[in-house]
Amino acid sequence: MHDTDTAPDMGTDTAPDVGADTALLSYFDTAAEGFGERLRAVPDTCWDNPTPCTEWNVRRLVNHMVVGNRIYTALLRGGSSAEFMAHLNGDALGGDPVAAYQDAVAECGEAFRAAGALERIADYPFGPVPGRQLLGLYVVDAITHTWDLARAVRLDERLDARTVRWAVGNFAWIYHGVSESPVTDSNRYYGPQTEASPAADTSEQSRLLHAMGRRP
Repeated sequence: MHDTDTAPDMGTDTAPDVGADTALLSYFDTAAEGFGERLRAVPDTCWDNPTPCTEWNVRRLVNHMVVGNRIYTALLRGGSSAEFMAHLNGDALGGDPVAAYQDAVAECGEAFRAAGALERIADYPFGPVPGRQLLGLYVVDAITHTWDLARAVRLDERLDARTVRWAVGNFAWIYHGVSESPVTDSNRYYGPQTEASPAADTSEQSRLLHAMGRRP
Protein backbone atom coordinates (compact mmCIF):
# COMPACT_ATOMS: atom_id res chain seq x y z
CA MET A 1 0.00 0.00 0.00
CA HIS A 2 1.36 3.41 -0.91
CA ASP A 3 1.60 5.85 1.97
CA THR A 4 4.53 8.14 1.36
CA ASP A 5 5.01 11.90 1.24
CA THR A 6 5.71 11.76 -2.50
CA ALA A 7 2.70 11.09 -4.70
CA PRO A 8 3.19 7.78 -6.53
CA ASP A 9 2.42 7.45 -10.22
CA MET A 10 -1.36 7.43 -10.73
CA GLY A 11 -0.91 4.57 -13.17
CA THR A 12 0.15 1.93 -10.65
CA ASP A 13 -2.11 -1.12 -10.50
CA THR A 14 -0.44 -2.94 -7.62
CA ALA A 15 -2.82 -3.97 -4.86
CA PRO A 16 -1.99 -2.85 -1.32
CA ASP A 17 -0.12 -5.18 0.98
CA VAL A 18 -2.59 -7.48 2.72
CA GLY A 19 -0.75 -6.85 5.97
CA ALA A 20 -1.70 -3.17 5.85
CA ASP A 21 -5.43 -3.73 6.29
CA THR A 22 -5.47 -1.76 9.53
CA ALA A 23 -4.21 1.29 7.65
CA LEU A 24 -6.65 0.61 4.82
CA LEU A 25 -9.56 0.55 7.25
CA SER A 26 -8.34 3.81 8.73
CA TYR A 27 -8.93 5.46 5.34
CA PHE A 28 -12.53 4.31 5.55
CA ASP A 29 -12.87 5.92 8.98
CA THR A 30 -11.26 9.16 7.87
CA ALA A 31 -13.29 9.42 4.67
CA ALA A 32 -16.57 8.64 6.44
CA GLU A 33 -15.88 11.13 9.23
CA GLY A 34 -14.81 13.83 6.77
CA PHE A 35 -18.20 13.68 5.11
CA GLY A 36 -19.96 13.44 8.47
CA GLU A 37 -18.17 16.54 9.76
CA ARG A 38 -19.40 18.62 6.81
CA LEU A 39 -22.86 17.08 7.04
CA ARG A 40 -23.22 18.18 10.66
CA ALA A 41 -22.39 21.73 9.58
CA VAL A 42 -25.02 21.99 6.80
CA PRO A 43 -27.35 24.91 7.63
CA ASP A 44 -31.08 24.22 7.54
CA THR A 45 -31.40 26.66 4.64
CA CYS A 46 -28.94 24.82 2.37
CA TRP A 47 -30.56 21.45 1.66
CA ASP A 48 -31.72 22.61 -1.76
CA ASN A 49 -28.35 24.07 -2.75
CA PRO A 50 -26.96 22.74 -6.05
CA THR A 51 -23.85 20.57 -5.92
CA PRO A 52 -21.04 19.84 -8.40
CA CYS A 53 -23.04 16.66 -9.21
CA THR A 54 -25.41 18.60 -11.44
CA GLU A 55 -28.38 16.25 -10.99
CA TRP A 56 -28.25 16.47 -7.19
CA ASN A 57 -28.97 19.12 -4.62
CA VAL A 58 -27.45 18.79 -1.13
CA ARG A 59 -30.23 16.55 0.15
CA ARG A 60 -29.90 14.14 -2.77
CA LEU A 61 -26.12 14.06 -2.36
CA VAL A 62 -26.42 13.17 1.30
CA ASN A 63 -29.07 10.59 0.47
CA HIS A 64 -26.66 9.03 -2.03
CA MET A 65 -24.08 8.66 0.71
CA VAL A 66 -26.52 7.04 3.12
CA VAL A 67 -27.84 4.68 0.46
CA GLY A 68 -24.28 3.94 -0.64
CA ASN A 69 -23.22 2.90 2.85
CA ARG A 70 -26.21 0.59 3.15
CA ILE A 71 -25.57 -0.93 -0.27
CA TYR A 72 -21.89 -1.55 0.43
CA THR A 73 -22.94 -3.25 3.65
CA ALA A 74 -25.34 -5.46 1.72
CA LEU A 75 -22.69 -6.35 -0.88
CA LEU A 76 -20.22 -7.32 1.82
CA ARG A 77 -22.87 -9.59 3.31
CA GLY A 78 -23.59 -11.37 0.04
CA GLY A 79 -26.06 -9.02 -1.63
CA SER A 80 -26.34 -8.97 -5.41
CA SER A 81 -25.56 -6.29 -7.94
CA ALA A 82 -29.23 -6.31 -8.96
CA GLU A 83 -30.15 -5.33 -5.41
CA PHE A 84 -27.48 -2.63 -5.56
CA MET A 85 -29.06 -1.01 -8.61
CA ALA A 86 -32.62 -1.45 -7.35
CA HIS A 87 -31.92 0.56 -4.21
CA LEU A 88 -29.56 3.13 -5.68
CA ASN A 89 -32.10 5.98 -5.75
CA GLY A 90 -34.18 5.12 -2.69
CA ASP A 91 -34.95 7.76 -0.05
CA ALA A 92 -32.99 6.90 3.09
CA LEU A 93 -32.80 10.17 5.03
CA GLY A 94 -36.15 10.40 6.81
CA GLY A 95 -36.39 13.33 9.19
CA ASP A 96 -32.83 13.21 10.51
CA PRO A 97 -30.16 13.05 7.78
CA VAL A 98 -27.28 13.21 10.26
CA ALA A 99 -28.55 10.25 12.29
CA ALA A 100 -29.32 8.30 9.11
CA TYR A 101 -25.77 8.83 7.88
CA GLN A 102 -24.16 7.97 11.21
CA ASP A 103 -26.15 4.75 11.52
CA ALA A 104 -25.37 3.69 7.93
CA VAL A 105 -21.64 4.42 8.34
CA ALA A 106 -21.44 2.49 11.60
CA GLU A 107 -23.04 -0.56 10.02
CA CYS A 108 -20.85 -0.31 6.93
CA GLY A 109 -17.71 -0.04 9.04
CA GLU A 110 -18.70 -3.17 10.93
CA ALA A 111 -19.27 -4.99 7.65
CA PHE A 112 -15.82 -4.09 6.31
CA ARG A 113 -14.24 -5.21 9.61
CA ALA A 114 -16.06 -8.55 9.74
CA ALA A 115 -13.84 -11.62 9.54
CA GLY A 116 -12.98 -12.40 5.93
CA ALA A 117 -14.80 -9.36 4.52
CA LEU A 118 -11.78 -7.91 2.72
CA GLU A 119 -11.08 -11.18 0.91
CA ARG A 120 -14.71 -11.99 0.04
CA ILE A 121 -15.71 -11.26 -3.56
CA ALA A 122 -18.51 -8.70 -3.70
CA ASP A 123 -20.99 -8.65 -6.58
CA TYR A 124 -20.27 -5.03 -7.44
CA PRO A 125 -22.48 -4.07 -10.42
CA PHE A 126 -19.56 -2.93 -12.57
CA GLY A 127 -17.48 -6.03 -12.00
CA PRO A 128 -16.91 -8.42 -9.10
CA VAL A 129 -14.25 -7.15 -6.70
CA PRO A 130 -12.76 -8.36 -3.41
CA GLY A 131 -13.88 -6.49 -0.32
CA ARG A 132 -10.47 -4.83 -0.08
CA GLN A 133 -10.95 -3.20 -3.48
CA LEU A 134 -14.56 -2.35 -2.61
CA LEU A 135 -13.21 -0.44 0.35
CA GLY A 136 -10.95 1.52 -1.97
CA LEU A 137 -13.93 2.37 -4.17
CA TYR A 138 -15.80 3.53 -1.08
CA VAL A 139 -12.95 5.79 0.02
CA VAL A 140 -12.62 7.59 -3.32
CA ASP A 141 -16.38 8.04 -3.58
CA ALA A 142 -16.62 9.36 -0.02
CA ILE A 143 -13.80 11.89 -0.23
CA THR A 144 -14.97 13.13 -3.62
CA HIS A 145 -18.49 13.68 -2.32
CA THR A 146 -17.05 15.33 0.79
CA TRP A 147 -15.58 17.95 -1.50
CA ASP A 148 -18.90 18.19 -3.38
CA LEU A 149 -20.76 18.86 -0.14
CA ALA A 150 -18.20 21.37 1.05
CA ARG A 151 -18.33 23.24 -2.26
CA ALA A 152 -22.16 23.25 -2.26
CA VAL A 153 -22.44 24.64 1.27
CA ARG A 154 -19.25 26.76 1.27
CA LEU A 155 -17.51 24.73 3.95
CA ASP A 156 -13.83 23.80 4.25
CA GLU A 157 -12.90 22.03 0.98
CA ARG A 158 -9.57 20.69 2.22
CA LEU A 159 -9.63 16.89 2.26
CA ASP A 160 -7.49 14.73 4.50
CA ALA A 161 -4.08 14.83 2.84
CA ARG A 162 -3.05 11.29 3.85
CA THR A 163 -6.23 9.77 2.47
CA VAL A 164 -5.96 11.74 -0.76
CA ARG A 165 -2.33 10.67 -1.17
CA TRP A 166 -3.33 7.03 -0.74
CA ALA A 167 -6.18 7.35 -3.25
CA VAL A 168 -3.99 9.03 -5.85
CA GLY A 169 -1.25 6.46 -5.40
CA ASN A 170 -3.65 3.52 -5.75
CA PHE A 171 -6.08 4.93 -8.30
CA ALA A 172 -5.47 2.34 -10.99
CA TRP A 173 -5.68 -0.54 -8.49
CA ILE A 174 -8.90 0.81 -6.99
CA TYR A 175 -10.61 0.85 -10.41
CA HIS A 176 -8.89 -2.20 -11.87
CA GLY A 177 -11.42 -4.31 -13.77
CA VAL A 178 -14.32 -1.95 -12.94
CA SER A 179 -16.29 -1.17 -16.11
CA GLU A 180 -17.83 2.12 -14.96
CA SER A 181 -14.98 4.23 -13.67
CA PRO A 182 -13.07 7.48 -14.22
CA VAL A 183 -10.28 5.47 -15.88
CA THR A 184 -12.56 4.11 -18.63
CA ASP A 185 -14.25 5.89 -21.49
CA SER A 186 -17.63 5.69 -19.78
CA ASN A 187 -19.06 8.87 -18.27
CA ARG A 188 -22.37 7.42 -17.12
CA TYR A 189 -21.56 7.75 -13.42
CA TYR A 190 -18.44 9.89 -13.54
CA GLY A 191 -17.95 13.13 -15.39
CA PRO A 192 -15.14 13.22 -17.93
CA GLN A 193 -11.80 14.14 -16.46
CA THR A 194 -11.20 17.88 -16.35
CA GLU A 195 -7.94 19.56 -17.20
CA ALA A 196 -5.85 21.52 -14.73
CA SER A 197 -4.86 25.05 -15.65
CA PRO A 198 -1.19 25.35 -16.70
CA ALA A 199 -0.06 27.21 -13.57
CA ALA A 200 -2.38 25.79 -10.93
CA ASP A 201 -4.27 22.74 -9.69
CA THR A 202 -1.11 20.66 -9.24
CA SER A 203 -1.79 19.43 -5.70
CA GLU A 204 -2.65 15.80 -5.02
CA GLN A 205 -6.18 16.83 -4.06
CA SER A 206 -6.63 18.70 -7.33
CA ARG A 207 -5.24 15.76 -9.29
CA LEU A 208 -7.80 13.48 -7.70
CA LEU A 209 -10.68 15.91 -8.20
CA HIS A 210 -9.79 16.50 -11.85
CA ALA A 211 -9.66 12.74 -12.37
CA MET A 212 -13.15 12.51 -10.87
CA GLY A 213 -14.49 15.14 -13.26
CA ARG A 214 -14.51 18.06 -10.82
CA ARG A 215 -13.28 21.61 -11.29
CA PRO A 216 -11.61 22.60 -8.02
